[in-house]
Amino acid sequence: MGSWFKGFVLGIAALLGLSSAGEPPAMSIRAFRDATTLYASAEIHQLPGRDLESLVEASFTVRLHATIWTDQTRVDAYRDIRYTGRNYEVMLSETGGVHTTGDANAAWIMASRFNMIPLGDIRAMHFPLAIGCKVGLSLPEDASYDPMVVWGYKPCTSYRELDSVGLVPYY
Repeated sequence: MGSWFKGFVLGIAALLGLSSAGEPPAMSIRAFRDATTLYASAEIHQLPGRDLESLVEASFTVRLHATIWTDQTRVDAYRDIRYTGRNYEVMLSETGGVHTTGDANAAWIMASRFNMIPLGDIRAMHFPLAIGCKVGLSLPEDASYDPMVVWGYKPCTSYRELDSVGLVPYY
């Protein structure tokens, strides 16, 4: 679908009030570890919402990009979700793998979870440790349009503090 048509669809939806600014969905972040590495997993709850689902079904590729940080580290990851007219494809930035499914709910579940993102050597971390995550939306193929209007131009965020390495469970 041509980029001018996609822009037209977004413009009409906003003009008619079919797409309204809202609040970002809730999200949670958890920390895990093995013998040497600290990992984070983040999950966005209540995705996709009618507006995001409509964007994907209109052949937009929607990117959920996450920034996960600690006091010493920052890691970026993303999920691209698109509809081919027959199947949904979800691309994971960590592996570069593309997962295909015919089920929209399964695709959104894959896109909304950032699992086991390595944050660094746990022996080098200083506790207490702050850990956070921020997730935003973009259209990587059509950067001139901003889907963050769906979340009222506010990213999903989650934050927690870990008092000691003993409070970080093994996975």
